Amino acid sequence: MKIAIIGYKNHALRLKDILTDLGYTDALAYNHKKDTEDSLQDSDVFFISSPNHTHVNWLFTLMQYDKYIYCEKPPATNLEDLRKLRDRINEKVYLNFNYRHSLFSKYVLKYITNQKYGRLLYMNFISTNGLAGKKSYQDNWRFLSENIFSSIIGNVGIHYVDLVGYMCGGIKDIKIEADAIISGKLPDTATIKVYSEICNSEIFISYAAPFKNQATAVFENAIIEFTDACISIQEPRDTFDITGRFAPPQKRHLHQEFNNTKSYYDNSLSESIKYFLDLVRSESVIPREGQIRSFESCEKLLAAI
Repeated sequence: MKIAIIGYKNHALRLKDILTDLGYTDALAYNHKKDTEDSLQDSDVFFISSPNHTHVNWLFTLMQYDKYIYCEKPPATNLEDLRKLRDRINEKVYLNFNYRHSLFSKYVLKYITNQKYGRLLYMNFISTNGLAGKKSYQDNWRFLSENIFSSIIGNVGIHYVDLVGYMCGGIKDIKIEADAIISGKLPDTATIKVYSEICNSEIFISYAAPFKNQATAVFENAIIEFTDACISIQEPRDTFDITGRFAPPQKRHLHQEFNNTKSYYDNSLSESIKYFLDLVRSESVIPREGQIRSFESCEKLLAAI
């Protein structure tokens, strides 16, 4: 299987490494700035990993070949392009939101489905680091683009918005409060409130804060948490101290194999790629429901900006 990766820098190289680890050694990193489209036509599968604003044009170009396409989020960076693409997308296009394949997602979905711990009441996500303070990133497209969707909102926030919609049966509304703490132009910090069919969620993201990566799902009778590269559970709700007052339930690990959050998210990306390539090998259609959720999360977020 010959794979063409549209993109030649950080994430494209990351994809190529994962493909190699999975046994797909015939992967070409295509430089979208200088290589010609002629070099792509004999590829069997395409991975789009170029800058966000180029995704929609690449999708329209590559869909002409009637081959499988794996496109990193977001599929488009404005509502007009997004709606045109939604009307024309075919059953061979996979829009990657790899947090859907994270272990946190799998555990939360499991307990939503089997209702072992009652209803899901609330979710909270925190993803912060000091990227905006690094001099090497001051000229980066994340800070200089004219499109606010190229900011942390479209790069980081969209993953969590999509995850909420995916786990909670769709999104009803989104509200955003954003600020430019260091970058001075595009937002580098934001709080996103997501109102879904099952519960409400809050997302705090920042390129101007110390590193923290945490996800919490509060059920009626348990709390599932991802932090420090481990997934833990606290239950039952009716836990009391010696005076008979409510006390924090005992915490136990559900999964703790990862060394750090990078290895955790590398795993979710690898699982997403494997899922896509399994569909390719079996010549299956990309599930339409997954595509609908992808467009919904993008559209709701763009409309809220």
